[in-house]
Amino acid sequence: MPKKTALVMRATGRQGTGAIRHLVEVGWQVHAFVTDATSDRALALRCFGPQVALFQGIWNDPSTLKEAIHGCRALFFNQLPSTDDAELQEARVVLKLAEEAGVQHVVFTSSLPLSNSNIQEILQTSAAALSILGKADVERLVKASGMTWTILRPGYFLTNLLPPLIYYIHPEIKQNKMINSYGPACRLAVVDPDDTGALATAAFEDPVKFGSQTIAAVSEIVRFDDLVEEFGKAIGTPIEAIYRTPKETEEIKHERVVAGQLICVGLDKFVDMEEVRSWGVPLTSTRSFFKKHKHELQDITGP
Repeated sequence: MPKKTALVMRATGRQGTGAIRHLVEVGWQVHAFVTDATSDRALALRCFGPQVALFQGIWNDPSTLKEAIHGCRALFFNQLPSTDDAELQEARVVLKLAEEAGVQHVVFTSSLPLSNSNIQEILQTSAAALSILGKADVERLVKASGMTWTILRPGYFLTNLLPPLIYYIHPEIKQNKMINSYGPACRLAVVDPDDTGALATAAFEDPVKFGSQTIAAVSEIVRFDDLVEEFGKAIGTPIEAIYRTPKETEEIKHERVVAGQLICVGLDKFVDMEEVRSWGVPLTSTRSFFKKHKHELQDITGP
């Protein structure tokens, strides 16, 4: 029987690493596509064992990608957000090469806001519009590719609360505060990016069940207050959630962090957690996530 081999794009990212870990656990070979095979993050992938082979390249150099995708029957396709059409251009190249190489199944990680049918209207004046609507264009390409497809729409990545991202999103964390524009009633649809790897692996293992499915990749619905409380427990220091007034938010709504927070509001209405659980993939709770990453949260507050 031919070996089960998958190409994982952006293999050193949180989603890519999660996909590799879960694929290796169930016996897959992995071609890990990285921009620099000598970087610490790429070399760290060796901890998964000989089942993982590093392939260095960039998507707009098709020769490197063609080599990486050779012999693969599955593709884990995740992209960096962009503010132009880079994601669409990348998808055209990657999907074409995947089809030519005989890839049978592609899992694409998209974005939960696309589950709202009114999202295009909502995003008309948002600074986050292009980075989300660009994924809608890629979703259409994936569905038209001719390969079996599964689309995952992840919610808010809990890794946003780990260094270094937390210092960009919440620079006031050094003062034991999290200033935000969610509003005190907001219930966030959150996910550990590692869980998208678990869902993708389940999809590759059972393409009949997961084929032609669009899945909300959400591990938990949690109030922001409760999320901040769990965060404080993990670092051993109480953190105060401070909510901007509507007027304060209006004045800075075009800032990327604020725009991203506003898009998260109300997304819980588009997630059926019973349906998510019905896929039979164990997902990570907020409390378990912070426990797992406690070593990364040391000395996160203070001077």
